[in-house]
Amino acid sequence: MPELLPPLAPEDLYALRFAADPRISPDGERIAFVLRVVDREANDYRSHIWIVPFDGSRPAEQFTFGSRQDASPRWSPDGRWLAFTSDRLGIPQGSDRKRPPKEVFVMPSGGGEARPLTRLGEDCGDLAWTPAGDGVVLTATDPWPAGHRDDGIRVHDRLRYRADGVGPFDGRHKRIWLACLDGTSPRRITDGDHDELQPAVSPDGTRIAFVSNRTADRHRNTVADIWTVALDGSDPRRLTDGRGSYGNPSWSPDGSVITCYGVPVATGSNVSQNVHLWSFPSGATDATGTDLLAGWDRTVGSVVATDMRAHAQTLPPLWDERRERVRFIGADSGAANVWSCASAGGDLRAETTGAHHVVEVTFDQAARRYAALLSTATLPGDIVAGEPGGPMRRVTDVNGDLLSRRWLAEPEAVSFTGADGWTIHGWLMRPRGFDPAQRWPLVLEIHGGPHSAYGHSFFHEFHVHAGRGYAVLYTNPRGSHSYGETFVKAVVGDWGGKDHEDLMAAVDRALTLGWVDERRLYVTGGSYGGFMTNWIVSHTDRFRAAATQRSISDNVAAYGTSDIGWHFWEQQMGDATPWRDGHKLVERSPLTYVERIRTPLLILHAERDLRCPIGQAEELFAALQVLGRESVFVRFPEDDHDLTRGGKPRNRVEHCRRIADWFDAHR
Repeated sequence: MPELLPPLAPEDLYALRFAADPRISPDGERIAFVLRVVDREANDYRSHIWIVPFDGSRPAEQFTFGSRQDASPRWSPDGRWLAFTSDRLGIPQGSDRKRPPKEVFVMPSGGGEARPLTRLGEDCGDLAWTPAGDGVVLTATDPWPAGHRDDGIRVHDRLRYRADGVGPFDGRHKRIWLACLDGTSPRRITDGDHDELQPAVSPDGTRIAFVSNRTADRHRNTVADIWTVALDGSDPRRLTDGRGSYGNPSWSPDGSVITCYGVPVATGSNVSQNVHLWSFPSGATDATGTDLLAGWDRTVGSVVATDMRAHAQTLPPLWDERRERVRFIGADSGAANVWSCASAGGDLRAETTGAHHVVEVTFDQAARRYAALLSTATLPGDIVAGEPGGPMRRVTDVNGDLLSRRWLAEPEAVSFTGADGWTIHGWLMRPRGFDPAQRWPLVLEIHGGPHSAYGHSFFHEFHVHAGRGYAVLYTNPRGSHSYGETFVKAVVGDWGGKDHEDLMAAVDRALTLGWVDERRLYVTGGSYGGFMTNWIVSHTDRFRAAATQRSISDNVAAYGTSDIGWHFWEQQMGDATPWRDGHKLVERSPLTYVERIRTPLLILHAERDLRCPIGQAEELFAALQVLGRESVFVRFPEDDHDLTRGGKPRNRVEHCRRIADWFDAHR
């Protein structure tokens, strides 16, 4: 038997490199992308822009240099310039910022010196070139007045007053700005008591489409409208009707139509609906729009989960040059691919196919060539290129050196019967050194959301467990996206019900293989997966040990302390609030059943998590300690809900190691 390669270890995260944001040049010859690496000494990341030929004839070459973070490359329409964001200017003099802001720079696409287009002192993003190539539209928060010192005191009189990853709002708003190449000071285009996001400039350069919630009740709803405004900031018009949740607008080549993604009725939790592609006449106001994917029971977006990146940006719909078709990323049964439909709707086609995760995609000006970020279960993420309907070609190998020296598990698809006789889909990794004559421990992994999905994407944590000799089972119980809207809505109002039955059916299915040791079962998951981990160990003793990550234990407390709790839990728990049908929240809280927990439980939580606040972990840990149950609480400073996907490198490594060591200690 050949000697096995060493397993992937938690510490290998320090050596992983993270590709992102591929952008193909207008002529289709070059691809710019971001490569992010870990700076272990600084316990942070560094990122630079690289360029690789479309045909992959030469290795990628580094385009920007320096010790800081460069990101968001955007080609000018003529391909002569590359705009990007960078924090290379450092912290402005007199500022009390903790990190340098990301300003906008431009650089000749053939190389040369980068020069700043902005000096706003605030992070810039959402870059979009004007069609004439003479300026860049962007979003940035209002700068503080000169001489302002932030004392940290916050006064709030609105329900939506903070966000995970951001913290408490400081009263300023995100605006649309125009920065011109002629060196004039950036000009603010929008104003008012609201935020604007995702600008897209019309083909004739006269108007900007963007996303904003300007409804009277905007601080208590989840509405998102598409607006347009003249380039000078005049004549704002609301395109959509103020009832739905839409985003990522794009203009047709002739400017007559705006397409976007969304749902027509904004609920307390839009994520339990299939997101579709919509079309609106660009001159309309308060329009209802046309669902271009009517009858397609899947969702737009790259919803497949991974721990290689936080949240992949959703790129706007991509029109072909002749205004005949519109392209987008769609998810189906755990895979994400590029799809297209006729510009008038219908005639749905898969532009790429395969058991993989297309994370992001862009097309050249003629819409004949594409560049994409691709991941698989054994590939963290690389840049691929091709033409619709043709073969997909990998043009980078950013982690080849490391992964060629590590053993990786190849998952196999499994399916089984869950509650109500429904077919449930999942995957199983066999342990390193697998011998079917032996009995092997198994880890059940549960994704977050609940409206996310596991699939054909890379998970560092899974490979660590498999490398340590565990089978790893990960499934998509009811509530998961990419299996249809009936499936995704089935968990609403029933957390801990039939979703729990689906997960236990998955374990039962694994036990029929004959080589899984029923005495050595383990369970872990994050966010909703943490909720389910807590629920499982409070309702069964079949697991030998468990690790709950950024979890929910008390629905009543989460309603008011989570940044989205006031609308998320009301919708997810069947319209229950702490004062109306509050018994439902109590009944479906794992904390209610804490006395039943006998399973040794590791509790991991980030201190800045506002999505599932750390109080959820504190309540659970206190109860377990009072009851004398085996439990350990690990707190991670500086990070938020995205700790395992984009948090401080040292925290990510320690988080992964703690779980693996906990299971080993109870093996």
